[in-house]
Amino acid sequence: MLRRALLSVMALLLLGAAARAQIYIYHANDTGGIIPWSCENEAMAQQAAAAYCARWDKYHRITSVHRQYGDFIAFSCLWSPYVNPYALPAVPTRNTCYYPRPLPVIITK
Repeated sequence: MLRRALLSVMALLLLGAAARAQIYIYHANDTGGIIPWSCENEAMAQQAAAAYCARWDKYHRITSVHRQYGDFIAFSCLWSPYVNPYALPAVPTRNTCYYPRPLPVIITK
C-alpha cells in the first residue's frame, strides 16, 4: 500500500515537472514582445512568437536575437508579412542547440 502511494506521488511530481517545459514570454502586447534567451528558447522562438501573434490574427517576425544569458529575443506582430521588410528585417534563429561533447574521464592510480 505504501509502495503504491509512493509511486503515485512520484508520477504526479514527474508530470508536474514536464508541464513546466515551455517558453515563457517575458513581456508582450499586440505589437510584439520579448522572450528570455536560452539555446532551447531560441530553437522554439519562431513557434512561440507565431502562436502569440495569432491571438490577434497577425504574423510574427523575429527582430533581434542576443545570444547571451540575461538578454532577449525580440519579435514583432505585423498585419502582413510583407510590411517593412527592409526597415524591420527578420533575424534568423538557430533551430538546434549545440552542446560540446564531454571528454571521457580517465582515472589513473
